[in-house]
Amino acid sequence: MNTSTRRRWPALLLLALPLALSACAAEPAATEPTQVAPPAPTAPTPLPAPKPTEVPPELPQAELDARLRAAAWANDVDAARKLIEQGADVNAKDDTVQSAYLIATSEGRLELLRLTLAHGANVHDLDSWVGTGLIRAAERGHWDVVGELIQAGTPLDHVNRIGYQAIHEAVWLGRDDPTYHATVRVLVAGGVQFQAPSGFEGLTPLQMAYSKGYPTQAALLEALAATPLPADPVPALLAAAAAGDANGVALALRAGAPADSVDTQGRSALEIAEHAGHAGHLASAQVIRALGG
Repeated sequence: MNTSTRRRWPALLLLALPLALSACAAEPAATEPTQVAPPAPTAPTPLPAPKPTEVPPELPQAELDARLRAAAWANDVDAARKLIEQGADVNAKDDTVQSAYLIATSEGRLELLRLTLAHGANVHDLDSWVGTGLIRAAERGHWDVVGELIQAGTPLDHVNRIGYQAIHEAVWLGRDDPTYHATVRVLVAGGVQFQAPSGFEGLTPLQMAYSKGYPTQAALLEALAATPLPADPVPALLAAAAAGDANGVALALRAGAPADSVDTQGRSALEIAEHAGHAGHLASAQVIRALGG
């Protein structure tokens, strides 16, 4: 080995030493897998807060009243009740002089009429013909509404602008049928004048019936005019109810018998009439029921 070779040998050893140490180094120990913590439960997404109940704005009085009249024309008693609770006026009229109360009378809406009466209906109020609710109901033959109005204290003999009372309207503008016969009986039972002439034609109700060619209505009015009122009205009412005598029932009520009179067995006049089994029992029951029996 020459001299130059001996000089390089230590340097080569120094260069090789790191490589040898690197090759002999121990492999790193295996490490345990890192434990991953489970995700923390997330809070539920909050739901949006409910909106407060929206209260409809208060309607103007005129709008409430208009809606009430519309409900009356539609005979929507539930809607009418709600509108009245909100402040609608049963006596408020439109440009044609119609109110919920007056509509109930002319259209024969008994339940609606009772609702308006319970909330201050003015039974003295007049329509565009200067007629009362009683005149309107009598014209249409609504015997049950006629009875309800009589019980409520409506004027019996008011004259409208053409000189008619309620009984004139029932005869002159009515028909010769059971509906109008019942209407006339209820009017007579309730105490109306029924022999006064009308202001326009100058005819009594009986003369009107003859003029219109209504023989049954004429016979009814003749019988009512010719029969004296009973001196003891309650027994007369009970006897007429049992006999199915509708005219006798009307006259006993006119004489002052309460419509809810009862006999010694506790049976009401209405119950007696309804179970009498005579041809006239239904007509008798109508009159008693109309006036509160």
